[in-house]
Amino acid sequence: MRTQRIFPGILATALLLPACSGESGPTAIEIPLAEVEIVTGCPTVDEGSTCQMVARGITAEGQIVTNAVLRWSSNANSIVQVDNDGRVFGISPGTAVITVEAALGQGTDTSRVAVFGCTKC
Repeated sequence: MRTQRIFPGILATALLLPACSGESGPTAIEIPLAEVEIVTGCPTVDEGSTCQMVARGITAEGQIVTNAVLRWSSNANSIVQVDNDGRVFGISPGTAVITVEAALGQGTDTSRVAVFGCTKC
């Protein structure tokens, strides 16, 4: 019988620990999106530098979702690369297109990025 009383306590502790992990910031949520839009682009970035792009999702009901799970990609990784958080890395001079799309649903948006040669290298 004592085991039955301990088990709920252990379960409650296990469920509460992730919420008290000390990590800050919103948790990304996977929700079906009808639209994705880039709200902060990076039209230019210097070679060897970074720039942060920001996008948000919009549901079919028109609800704005700022922490939706999104997938970022570049059409020319030899010119510009982008990570899962939308951080753009200027690799070499040229122009590329960054695409962001909903992980769930059908929203997509694109933005052109020009990389300029490093003048301080």
